[in-house]
Amino acid sequence: MERHEVLQQKLEHWCAASIRAIANQATVHYRGHQLLIDDKLLGIQAPHLQLDLATHDNTKLRGVADGIALRLIHSEQDLHGRLKPVSELQQLVFELLEQLRCEALAPERMPGMRANLRQRYLYWANQAAASKLVENSVCLLIFSISIVSWSRLQKEIIPALIEDLIEGTRFSFSSNLRECLSAMLKSKHDQRRFAEHALQIAAEIELMVESVASDEGADSQAPQNLKKLLNSAVLGSQWFDSDASKLQAGLAEGFAVSQVSTIDSASSDFEYQIYCRDYDKVVIATESIRPAQLTKLRTQLDKRLRQQSVNVHRVGRYLQQLISQSKLSGWSFGEEEGYLDAARLSRLLCSPDEIRLFRKEQSKPASDCIVSILIDNSGSMTHHNEAIAALVDTLAKALELAQITTELLGFTTNEWNGGQVLKQWVSDGKPENPGRLNSTCHTIYKAAQTPWRRARPAIAALLKSDSFREGVDGEALQWAAQRLENRPEANKILLLISDGSPMDSATHAANGDRYLDQHLCRVAKDIERRADINLCAIGVGLDLSAYFQESMSISMDNALDNPVLFSIAETLHRAV
Repeated sequence: MERHEVLQQKLEHWCAASIRAIANQATVHYRGHQLLIDDKLLGIQAPHLQLDLATHDNTKLRGVADGIALRLIHSEQDLHGRLKPVSELQQLVFELLEQLRCEALAPERMPGMRANLRQRYLYWANQAAASKLVENSVCLLIFSISIVSWSRLQKEIIPALIEDLIEGTRFSFSSNLRECLSAMLKSKHDQRRFAEHALQIAAEIELMVESVASDEGADSQAPQNLKKLLNSAVLGSQWFDSDASKLQAGLAEGFAVSQVSTIDSASSDFEYQIYCRDYDKVVIATESIRPAQLTKLRTQLDKRLRQQSVNVHRVGRYLQQLISQSKLSGWSFGEEEGYLDAARLSRLLCSPDEIRLFRKEQSKPASDCIVSILIDNSGSMTHHNEAIAALVDTLAKALELAQITTELLGFTTNEWNGGQVLKQWVSDGKPENPGRLNSTCHTIYKAAQTPWRRARPAIAALLKSDSFREGVDGEALQWAAQRLENRPEANKILLLISDGSPMDSATHAANGDRYLDQHLCRVAKDIERRADINLCAIGVGLDLSAYFQESMSISMDNALDNPVLFSIAETLHRAV
């Protein structure tokens, strides 16, 4: 897993937790690097609140979380949506001003929050001022209105270097614009009144942009430079996303506000269907491969494992530390402190100085937990099957050392391109919306009750790549979850390892490319809502956070080592 991806996911995890605590919004979370509430994308478009790697500093991180939390607390979204202007450029200014209004409502009794917000905004402002993109007059205008609005609402002095940069643009503000900027502070506690001034400011800014574009004449790069400015890492946030053909000088349409879409979850009327179950099967890995071949594959896997730089016992201890809980295992007697032991009081008669009259509770780590590892056996995974086999073998061994029960499962289809199910559908006259048009093959590599040592040959069956075909991820998750339901462990973790979206060509052709994706989103959401099963995922060279709330990505190009397994252990811990 790339280091920056690990850090990004940790930042998102910490930020979402802080927002939930401050705003009392239990459903706030990041998915696909997007912030959602009740599984709906939050429309907070403020570049200084972009969560990037520069936010690793604790103060900057808290500043982002505090700003978003204040927006959730103080902004009525329905009212904001009704008042929002039609023009996309005006929407940009309107959104920015509403965010700055909410930040200005940070309570005086919380100086730490106010300091976090100030430092975060000034960090962004200084980075933006140092960018060459603000040399463009249109970009500088948007930047200037942000700085001046922040200064008025927060009653803060603009830093000297930034004030010198925006002085010329600020001087060009109309008297009407200046009056609206002054009136904002008085109405910051009233969202509707504040919006009236914000709308006037947005309209004035649009007129100024049109004037600037007209003055620049043939300089068609003005809108494009503004788009580039606000898409840059310095300013953060993907605010603008419009077709290049629409970017014409002087047109507000050139500044198209958009949100990066996550993978859409299934709509309320979505219905997943299975055309035929007759050919579906569940197989035991050792029963589908000759023993001699399994022995050969195990030798190959052991050779790969010897090349890895992994301390399995150390990983096991780390897993136990993260997931285990203390359990009372008895008493320690003859202690100098603790609970008074009545059986030893008689010793005081013989030795008045005796102080070892107490007893203490003894505890040991206990892992009342099961981890079910579900492995994508689709054709694209054959490029990584040896590395994946080494990973899950090592992980299963480390989990067992940590006294955590493990189960290794796999999923694919029985045939390519539909096979018998597709033929049956064709012979039935190709009825519309048939649903899944292939047969599934679910494989058990290691059952929960099987020790790792006895399962070693079966795990090597992962190297038999000719059995890898297509993948129906949603049904595989349901199958794995059903197996976990009957387990007695208190903590149940379902870990998916996959390198991409669900894929079955026959199903896609008959139902649409999004059909299996929608089903996976629905199944993942249903499992995440359950209290008895914790779901997480590992993306092989791919970010799966658009599907799963808790996920990480890893690269199979490098040798397996302790840091990778430590990261997986932390993902399992966060899932619990």
